[in-house]
Amino acid sequence: MKRLNFRFGYRSIALCVFLLVAVIAFTGIANADTTPAPSASAEATETPTPTVALTKTPEPENPYKDLLLKDGDTGDGVISLQMRLSDLGYYNYKITGVFSSLTAQAVRDFQEDNRLEQDGVVGGNTALLLYANGATRSLYNRRIPTPTPTPKPTPTPKTGSSSSKYGIMAEWTTVNKLAPKGTTMTVKDFYTGITYKVYRMGGHLHMDVEPVTKDDCAAMKKSMGGKWTWKRRPLLVKIKGKWYAASLYGEPHGQQTIYNNNMDGQVCIHFLNSRTHGSNIKDPDHQKCIRIAAGKS
Repeated sequence: MKRLNFRFGYRSIALCVFLLVAVIAFTGIANADTTPAPSASAEATETPTPTVALTKTPEPENPYKDLLLKDGDTGDGVISLQMRLSDLGYYNYKITGVFSSLTAQAVRDFQEDNRLEQDGVVGGNTALLLYANGATRSLYNRRIPTPTPTPKPTPTPKTGSSSSKYGIMAEWTTVNKLAPKGTTMTVKDFYTGITYKVYRMGGHLHMDVEPVTKDDCAAMKKSMGGKWTWKRRPLLVKIKGKWYAASLYGEPHGQQTIYNNNMDGQVCIHFLNSRTHGSNIKDPDHQKCIRIAAGKS
C-alpha cells in the first residue's frame, strides 16, 4: 500500500511540472506573436536635406563705361581707336590721332554690323564690342560717304590760269596709259580756276596723286575753300597738252612718297568709268563731276 501511494505521488508531481512548463512555453510564444515589430522610422531617423540659398551672379562691370570719343577729339585714345578699326577692316586711312569724319564713318559702319545705334560716337557699349577678342570684322568693303556736290556757276577764269573751260571726257583705260605712275601733271579746279601740279604716285583703278610742292598743296587746299574735304569736285587735268575732265576726292589718306609738301598722304583723281579701290564701283558722284567738267551736265 505504501509503494502504491509513493508511485502515485511521484507521478502527480511530474505531471504538475510538465503542465507548468507547457503553460510557460505557450505564454512565451503568444507574447512573441503579439509583440509589434519595430517600425522603420524607429530604427532609423531621416536627416532633412538642408535648403541652399541661390545667389545671383553679378554681371561683370563694363571697363569702358566711362569712355567717350567723338568727332574732333585727339590724342592716344583716338590713335588706339583708329588702329583697332584698321585691324578690323573698317578704317583704311592714315593713323592721325584726330577723330575726323573718316573715323566717325568707320565707327558707324562697325555699329551697323553690331546692331548698335549708328551715332559715330564711341561710348561704353560700342567700345565693349570693339575691343573684344571676338570683335566683328568688316562684313564688306564700304564706299566712302559720297554726298552729291551742288553745282556752282562757272566763274570767269582767273589771270594766269588756263583758258580751257571744259575737258575731254576720256575713258580711264585711255588716260591710265597716257599718264602712268611717275607722271607730273597740271590740274585746274573747275569752279575756281586755281591751278597746281600733282605727281601720280600710284593707283590702278584711278589715280592716287600728291601735290608736288608746298605751294601746290596750298593752292589745292585753297581751291577747296581752305580745308580738306571728301566732297567730290569737278577738275581738269592737263596730260600731253590736252585737258581731260576729272573729279577730285580731296581728303588726304593712305600712303605718300613726297614728305615736304605739307600734306600727309595722297588724294584721288577719277576719270570716266574709273573705279574705287575699296569697293570696286563706279562712284556716281565722281562720274557726275566728270560730266560737269566736260560740259555734259
